Amino acid sequence: MSEATPTQVNRLPDETVTETRAAKESRRRMIMIGVAVAVIVILIIAGFVGMIVAGTTGTWRDVIIILMGLESLMIGGLTLFLIYQVMMLVKLLRDEVTPLIKSAQETVNSARGTTAFVGKKIVTPTITVSSNMARLTRMMRVLFKGKE
Repeated sequence: MSEATPTQVNRLPDETVTETRAAKESRRRMIMIGVAVAVIVILIIAGFVGMIVAGTTGTWRDVIIILMGLESLMIGGLTLFLIYQVMMLVKLLRDEVTPLIKSAQETVNSARGTTAFVGKKIVTPTITVSSNMARLTRMMRVLFKGKE
């Protein structure tokens, strides 16, 4: 059994592989994000060190606890508002969409009835007349012109 070897691309000596513009932009963007994250981490560490040296960690801790409490109250209020909006959406769907669906069903039933009527009153007689005319034409050809 022979093993499959990966195909290699033959390149001329003067051929160089260049990055596309999009790849360069993506790489540049990733480097900028990494630098920004590193700067933020350094600033946070410097802030903690400054608070420890100044002895204000207790005060900052209390302020952060109060801010976290306010944040949790805001999140709770927004959650209640979201629940209310979902209830209103369900009510709207029940009150507005259900009659719309019923109307669409009535339209489909009407179209179905129209199709049956047209099939019974127009298409079936037309097919019957066409088949009778074809039969009559063939019969006349056979009787008056002989067999073909």
